[in-house]
Amino acid sequence: MSTITTRAAKGTPLTNNEMDTNLTNLNTDKYESGNDILVDDISSTGNLILSIAATVTAAGSTQAGATSLTKTYSVVTTATSNQGVKLPTAQAGSVYNVINATGVNVKIYPNTSGTINGGSANVAVNVPAGASIEFIGSSTTNWQTLVDIVIYDSTGTRLN
Repeated sequence: MSTITTRAAKGTPLTNNEMDTNLTNLNTDKYESGNDILVDDISSTGNLILSIAATVTAAGSTQAGATSLTKTYSVVTTATSNQGVKLPTAQAGSVYNVINATGVNVKIYPNTSGTINGGSANVAVNVPAGASIEFIGSSTTNWQTLVDIVIYDSTGTRLN
């Protein structure tokens, strides 16, 4: 944030040097097209663009070996039985979605010392092949899940 000297704060008119310094400070701190921006918490009442990892490969058979997720939407496209992915550290209000586009169950772990649905620390949940799950941070250590309702017929075929 720019440091600006005002007449009201100073109590007397600004000198030419003080005015030039104000303009230099504003010029230095301005945003220019192409610059990176730093933001803290964001809330939006309109459209918010989210990030996606369209091809995630699950790994490991434990939390330590699981692939770390870095995007708000992650599509797991490669996995073998018992492999998994790991959520980032939970933050209240953060949202992550995981889509299992493989033919096997995928384990989703909380970050180290974290929990899912208030369960035991570091324990994964299983996401069936073809299913998706949404995780919402309810604290700095816990993720809550919103799971799609899945309907199967009597032969075990998914209907929706």
